[in-house]
Amino acid sequence: MSDMMTAPELEIAPEPPPKGPRIWMKDNLFSTPASIVMTIVSLVVVVLAYRGLLAFVFDPLGRWDAVTFNMKLLMVQAYPADVLWRVWGSVGFIFSMAAASFAMWKIGGMAEPRNVGKGFMGAGGGIVLGGVLAPISTTGRLTWIVVGIVLLAIGWALRTLTGERAKEPIVPVMGLVGIGFVVITALIWTIELPWPSRDAEGNQMIIQQGIATTTTIPWTLIFAISAIVYVMFKLIANSSKGAAIRGTLAVLWALSFPVLLLIVLRDPGLDWSKAVSFYIPVIIGFSLVGWLILAFVSRPKVGELGRVIGAVLLVIGVGSFAISMPFVIRFLLLFLAVAALAAPTFGGEGAANRKYLMGWIGVVVLTSIGAFVIASESLIEVPGSFFLGGLSLTIVLAFTSIVLSFPLGILLALGRTSTMPIFRLMSTAYIELVRGVPLITWLLVAFLMLPVALPNGIEIGGVMRAIGAMTFFNAAYLAENVRGGLQSIHTGQREASKALGLSTLQETVFITLPQALRAVIPALVGQVIATFKDTSLVTIVGLFDFLHMARQVIPAQSQPFSFLGSIKWTLVFAAAVYWIFTFTFSRVSQRLEKKLGVGER
Repeated sequence: MSDMMTAPELEIAPEPPPKGPRIWMKDNLFSTPASIVMTIVSLVVVVLAYRGLLAFVFDPLGRWDAVTFNMKLLMVQAYPADVLWRVWGSVGFIFSMAAASFAMWKIGGMAEPRNVGKGFMGAGGGIVLGGVLAPISTTGRLTWIVVGIVLLAIGWALRTLTGERAKEPIVPVMGLVGIGFVVITALIWTIELPWPSRDAEGNQMIIQQGIATTTTIPWTLIFAISAIVYVMFKLIANSSKGAAIRGTLAVLWALSFPVLLLIVLRDPGLDWSKAVSFYIPVIIGFSLVGWLILAFVSRPKVGELGRVIGAVLLVIGVGSFAISMPFVIRFLLLFLAVAALAAPTFGGEGAANRKYLMGWIGVVVLTSIGAFVIASESLIEVPGSFFLGGLSLTIVLAFTSIVLSFPLGILLALGRTSTMPIFRLMSTAYIELVRGVPLITWLLVAFLMLPVALPNGIEIGGVMRAIGAMTFFNAAYLAENVRGGLQSIHTGQREASKALGLSTLQETVFITLPQALRAVIPALVGQVIATFKDTSLVTIVGLFDFLHMARQVIPAQSQPFSFLGSIKWTLVFAAAVYWIFTFTFSRVSQRLEKKLGVGER
């Protein structure tokens, strides 16, 4: 026997499969005769549809001047031009807050060069194809083709010339956003759009004209300030004060919408004598009485007596709507009842209890200030009952109804899954009744029947009635979405929470509800998108929202320029704006789902 041992055979890694555009097209587009036919047919359909779209957009007889000339009308309706700085200031504040939030929460991150290259190549290919198919001048056609080829070259370089680094996340996403803002800024200063004009004989004609400096200067300043804010907050994101700054930003976000809408844009005429004679005593009274009640019911020794006091306050708060009294007192009674019911669970002891009591004072102050501002007349003089219109009104309707319907939907979902029959039956009846009737019917009820049912001396504006109808309608659908999430929670988690000594309210707030909301994020975002689109229904009840402007107001104009028959162009523009918003919501939802691991175990 030989003592020699044979050397083990070396394992050789398999060769990587061939790759490249030709291989990918062969495997995915032309693998079988059927796929070849479907690919060719699909390409023909896409090219013809793209060509038809370009022919519509670049039609020399197209009435895009109806959009460019009436852009202010589409955005803010009849908001006075001399105070438009309020609108620009609000937009600038939102952009700056977004830039600061992106920096502090490190939103954006890094992207892989190959993925960025795909985007550049897709955009470049679309621009080159558009330059070939669009009915434009030779100079414009060459410009399109050159720009498209440049983007194709950049995309190809990012995908292939970086080697293995093409798969490493090294491209800053916010840097790409900054480049996009620079491109947009350059375009708004150089691009020429169709505008209505008149010739020497007074006949209406269309000319090419640049965007007015009243628009280009504000947007340039907003982009520049946002970039500066982003860089500043990026430098302090990792500092020791980062947590405090993020908390401050969260508070500013919560307060920004009511402050911008009710104070900055509305410009209320405040009656300080009424504030001294009524609202300050209300603040002092409810703060002191509420402090004493909450300090008492949050003590552990009080026990069930605290819940009884909260229940009595709830009955008083609900009953206050049946008698004549200021609305601020009614709402403060309801808030005090809710705070009293929650105090045994969330009141805590020591420093936690003091924070809870200070939170109650904050609620009283903010509620009273909000009621004082709302009760004051707006100094913005516009035709109609509301100071905003167009896209700004659409955003107000959508945002307000979404924010208000979310807590109501959660309460309805908890009520429908409750073991107490009275709450379960009331929630079920509400949900089934509201969901069984179209939204347009509830809008008509709010505009036609609600004024008749209101007591004498109480009037609710058209915008508030629309917000109320949309809020109650969306809450029913949100409740079913949240209920589905609650039912997906395993019973073992509830049993574990009971074993830890948690109350039912603590179990719901800290364990089951966060998981339920995480599980139904896609459905919740879908409801947000549906709500934003459903705001267009208010055009039926005569509110001057974005769609109403595009569908009825602008196509009916005859002075100073006639835009009769321009409805196709205004509706296409409205559809594009709606798509931009809904597509953004969808992409944000996908990012949030990925970050929270929705669908993963």
